[in-house]
Amino acid sequence: STLVFEPPLLLPVLNTLFIVVIGLVVVYVSVRSYLSSGLPALLLLGCGAFTLGTGALVAGWLIREPGGANVNVTIHNTASLFASAFHFTSPALTYRGVAAEEMPRRRGLTATLAYLGALIFIILLALASLQGATPPFFVQGAGPTLIRQVVLGAGVILFATSSVLFMGRYTEQKSMILYWYSLGLALFAVGLSAVFLQRAVGGPIGWVGRSAQFLGGTYFLISVLTAAGSEASP
Repeated sequence: STLVFEPPLLLPVLNTLFIVVIGLVVVYVSVRSYLSSGLPALLLLGCGAFTLGTGALVAGWLIREPGGANVNVTIHNTASLFASAFHFTSPALTYRGVAAEEMPRRRGLTATLAYLGALIFIILLALASLQGATPPFFVQGAGPTLIRQVVLGAGVILFATSSVLFMGRYTEQKSMILYWYSLGLALFAVGLSAVFLQRAVGGPIGWVGRSAQFLGGTYFLISVLTAAGSEASP
């Protein structure tokens, strides 16, 4: 279908509420836990949520710019790929038993550089997309380009694999935090799979994919609230 439903503020507001704000909550919990424990997996988890949220924020608010469909897809899909890579690496490091950072003073610097690097990357990506310096990802009404399908397809695979890894950790530890986060990652994989098939940004199948991602963000929030409840318990 070439039907497009894209009210001016709907996508930016929904992205901000369900992905950006919730992502920042995940970042806060991850940073605090990393500074306390020094586990690299926690740092990567926060970087994944931060990259996903920052990309969604910028992509959502730039969709009304000239060539906004391509700009939106380029930023969102590229940020999703990097976010999925962070999420995949996080449990992979846990399975490999990577040691924690032993020097507490170095943890703050490491976290600062990691998040600053992610932020600079998204800003440069947005500027390059607006200037037409990136390869085209999407032609509204015609569909995606090959590079877009490769980038998004890789993101889908990594999100799905991350979900499986998190669920594997859940079966070992029976932690509801891992359970809900695994389901959130699975929903992002499903949502991006729907977006993978769309021929028009803002079309019906695109909104199905967006809705799955919003629900995935809600599951991330449930996971974080579960973690907070566990800390509050005696």
